[in-house]
Amino acid sequence: LVFRYTSLSEYLTKERMIALMEDLRSAWWAPLALIGLYAVVSPTGLPISPLIWAGGIVFGIWWGWLYNFIGCLIGASTSYLLARALGRDLVLHVAPDALLNRAEALLEKHGFWAVVRSRFLPIPFAVINYGAAMAGIRWPTFVSATAIGLFPSLFIWTYFGYAIFSVTTADKGEIVRNLIVALVLALTLTFLVPLRNAWKKRRYRNADPSE
Repeated sequence: LVFRYTSLSEYLTKERMIALMEDLRSAWWAPLALIGLYAVVSPTGLPISPLIWAGGIVFGIWWGWLYNFIGCLIGASTSYLLARALGRDLVLHVAPDALLNRAEALLEKHGFWAVVRSRFLPIPFAVINYGAAMAGIRWPTFVSATAIGLFPSLFIWTYFGYAIFSVTTADKGEIVRNLIVALVLALTLTFLVPLRNAWKKRRYRNADPSE
């Protein structure tokens, strides 16, 4: 109804969207705005996926990945430091208590590598940040583990945003190729940790008890 009865549809034509992306790409303040939005949005508990896709759409794969990576590290650190400074009462306004308790227990038990693995799972970004702070993980450990976990996953989601926008600019063959690659990468990322855990359980189940 909005598209049918308002003038919004005039601003979302293919030509205008391409022109808007080109204007943003050439604006000196655009990368700073994207990174700043991560710092603002991350502590609120809102999804950061639209920001990641926006990075790929506006800046392309490589620059988009870099700006997303910097922004996510700043957003994660902001959330972590706020939780350490203001305590659990603040966190409970953003993250559900049950989910936060599960994340806190997991991160407290497994530490560094739990933070790395959590960045591959569909767990809200803020919950991991707050859970790590509540679990007492040191900030350098948290940042380094977050960087390792986000390094490959952000590339995949940035590429996903780039592939979506390529629909407006690429030929049909390139569109299909980009979307297939993006889908395969996204599915790989989604099932990587669960498949790894299933493989480990099967390996231990089949192990010789005498060993």
